[in-house]
Amino acid sequence: MAELADPTAARYAVCSVPITAADTSEAGARIVRDAIEGRSCQVHLCNAYTLSLVDRDEELRTALTHAELNLADGVPVARMGRKYGMQAPVRGSELVGMVAKVGGGRLFHYFYGGKEGVAELMAARLRTQVPELKVVGTEAPPFTAITDEHLAGLSTRVRDSGANILWIGLGTPRQDYLVHRLADQLPIPIVPVGAAFDFWSGAVKEAPRFVRGTGLEWVYRLVVEPRRLWRRYLIGNPRFLVSAWRHRS
Repeated sequence: MAELADPTAARYAVCSVPITAADTSEAGARIVRDAIEGRSCQVHLCNAYTLSLVDRDEELRTALTHAELNLADGVPVARMGRKYGMQAPVRGSELVGMVAKVGGGRLFHYFYGGKEGVAELMAARLRTQVPELKVVGTEAPPFTAITDEHLAGLSTRVRDSGANILWIGLGTPRQDYLVHRLADQLPIPIVPVGAAFDFWSGAVKEAPRFVRGTGLEWVYRLVVEPRRLWRRYLIGNPRFLVSAWRHRS
């Protein structure tokens, strides 16, 4: 596995995937540091659904085991790291806000994800909270499979923009594949945050604050988007529990 950005950080395994015991502020500070120093950093936000797939998806497992920073996205994954200091999950939308705030004018953001116009709206709303935010690129991905040719073009556009951090919003596991595929071409933090694009842009309403961190946010999301998310939660959650039990140490 690749060397961690902070080799002293505690790690614990969930479904045999190493998770870094870092909260949102710690993860945000590490990502900002790597961006400023021009260091490659493959980041993944690992929720129950993501981890439920690794036993059946070798490409995803490879991406996660080569990452510098796998974060606990979701209460079940965070709770499994309690004895390592985990107090709460790292939510994608909160990580984006934290990195933007801590990085300030030192970071040059590139947003790649969402439907047409979503990345632009996300950048605009972030700027209302962080006026010094510097966005050097926004782009909607194609609906078709991302080819090597498209990937090469994206890498060139990101490099030419001067970005030192790339945010990806494609949904799991597509965004996780892309992080690993781009890592050799872009020596910057690459962070997949999925639904954060929709939340920040306002395309999808985020769960109320009193629900976040309770372990029941998935219920809210399932009610809001049942057709898109029913398989993730009603099949993925039980599959995650089985996998976590099988791989327990």
